[in-house]
Amino acid sequence: MNVNSTKHILICGKTEAERHKVLSTIIEQSNLAFFRFPKSMSLLSDYLNIIQTKKLFSPFYESKGKYNLNQILDFHIDWIADNNCLFVFEEFQNIEDRFGLEIMRIMINNLEVNHKSATKIIMTLEDETELINNLYEIVNETEYKTNVQVVESNLQTIRL
Repeated sequence: MNVNSTKHILICGKTEAERHKVLSTIIEQSNLAFFRFPKSMSLLSDYLNIIQTKKLFSPFYESKGKYNLNQILDFHIDWIADNNCLFVFEEFQNIEDRFGLEIMRIMINNLEVNHKSATKIIMTLEDETELINNLYEIVNETEYKTNVQVVESNLQTIRL
């Protein structure tokens, strides 16, 4: 299996057990730190709670009180650009659509802008068709690439 370490990876098809096996192999061969998100996570608030717990954000200013979830998300987006690790999402089809698309949009747009040091996503899902078609509509196009080209140049699909 040829895995491109400069792209986000979707592992799709066959059974959950077979997708998990391929995912485990890719993680074992990677030399990057990884953060595995629980399969039970389905909402943006779940994601932000995990981000907060694991300290996957870096505030660029000090606050006397706690940061609100919008601030944490902003800090997290900057953290993604400044770090080089893997975020692992298994059975991504269980994540609420708007939240899943937003995470993918952020990750793909970041990777397009910041090729050298960027957090990557590896995810498993049953079928990628709807996700990819929706991504075509929401990622940022660039001066040289259409939305479709941005998605295709930053996302590798492994169909089992």
